[in-house]
Amino acid sequence: MSLFLAACGFADSPKEKIIITVGSRNITSDELKRDLRRMTSDMELGGHEIQTVLKQLMEKLIDHYLILEYGRQEDIEVPDQDLEKVVREIQREYTEKDFQETLLKGVIDFDEWKEALRERLLMRKIVNRALEKMERVSLQEIKDYYHANQEAFMSPPGVRFRQIVTSTREEAEKALERLNSGEDMNSVIKEYVEAKGKEYGGEVGWVARGDLDESVEKVIFFLPVEAISPIVETPYGFHIFEVLERREEGVKGFTVAIPEIEAKLHQERQEIFIRDWVQSLRVVIPVKVDREKLKELELG
Repeated sequence: MSLFLAACGFADSPKEKIIITVGSRNITSDELKRDLRRMTSDMELGGHEIQTVLKQLMEKLIDHYLILEYGRQEDIEVPDQDLEKVVREIQREYTEKDFQETLLKGVIDFDEWKEALRERLLMRKIVNRALEKMERVSLQEIKDYYHANQEAFMSPPGVRFRQIVTSTREEAEKALERLNSGEDMNSVIKEYVEAKGKEYGGEVGWVARGDLDESVEKVIFFLPVEAISPIVETPYGFHIFEVLERREEGVKGFTVAIPEIEAKLHQERQEIFIRDWVQSLRVVIPVKVDREKLKELELG
């Protein structure tokens, strides 16, 4: 929500001036100051500081306007019903009082916040439309990356286990006695969790050497599968462990690594695609900046 909250400190001019023209869209001084407010609302920049980075901010804003102009040319819109749906979803996360207080803190009224939200949704929709033209990452590319980066897929020794945690040694001894008499570990864990909370027991996913306290690793990495450990004292309490599964050191298999590699390559390709796509918009959509009026822009 903070992305749409306005920051204070921008002086308004009584007469609007067109400072930037992108395609058919004219951006006035008031619109430019509003958009600079939104862009810098989380940066805690004063007027002088904004002036020093104004060139970089302007380049980002021009990219922003280019994307919006592309969306206008392609008739991409955010219907009112879609906007209202998102507004309701956001409001459900707040009480009415908290929601209004959050708007007041940002010195922004509800309608302005809503229009900023519409623009954010529109930007996402436009970019996603452009991304439809991006080539998908091929299986061959994934294979090539996997074979060229084997060291990244080394899998250290690991174990998967479950545990009971107690606050005192006496409690732990009683739990261990029940387990040694044949009571099921899972039922004992369930009892402790229901009585005290989930932090007092349960199954832990795969962990590798170095992930846990040394006092724990000395036990779980040498404990036979399905064997019950002695009581282990750690800074967090008194533990009883049962190793469920063990994994030896090795290379992560290709099929297991596919989702990880695909996500990485997709992210890299997407960043390059968007950068090149926005640059291409600068070629086909005319941009005009009135540098003299920009110098006169009051950012106090």
